[in-house]
Amino acid sequence: MDKRGGKGRQKIEMKLIESKEARTVAFSKRKNGLGKKAKEYSNLTGEDVGFILFTQAGKPHSYGSPSIEKVIDKFHKLKQNNSLQNHVDMRKTNIFEAFEDLRKEVQAFKEKALDSEMPTDKHMLENRLKQFEAYKSRLDKIKKEIKGDVPAEQFGISEVAFDLEEMSS
Repeated sequence: MDKRGGKGRQKIEMKLIESKEARTVAFSKRKNGLGKKAKEYSNLTGEDVGFILFTQAGKPHSYGSPSIEKVIDKFHKLKQNNSLQNHVDMRKTNIFEAFEDLRKEVQAFKEKALDSEMPTDKHMLENRLKQFEAYKSRLDKIKKEIKGDVPAEQFGISEVAFDLEEMSS
């Protein structure tokens, strides 16, 4: 076996290359290598692949399979759809949570009211009425939020509204 005197392939430290000329050469070589890898990936998997690089002078270099424009358009469409879906899901989640909190509060209030006698004190009656009004206001707000998104029956809003009406009469 022949032993060669060289060091072989050396691992380079990942830091900014100081020399502008060396940086330009590295950019060019690595750009070509990245293009080869992207093409291989696309050929092996059949997936769309794209990348964009900018030189220090601001000159763009890109690769896309089938084309960089199609890859970018696809990315934007998926990103926009995903963003809209996340927004709707987040809003629905918050509404569901708000409704569930309200439902639990009304249920606890109802159970407490059934266990105790009807207050005769004017101050206590006013406090109970204020609580009913606050519950009703929150329920109306939730109804407004979900209008058109989810049928109110799915939430059980009619049950909570009925409980509030029943307790206030």
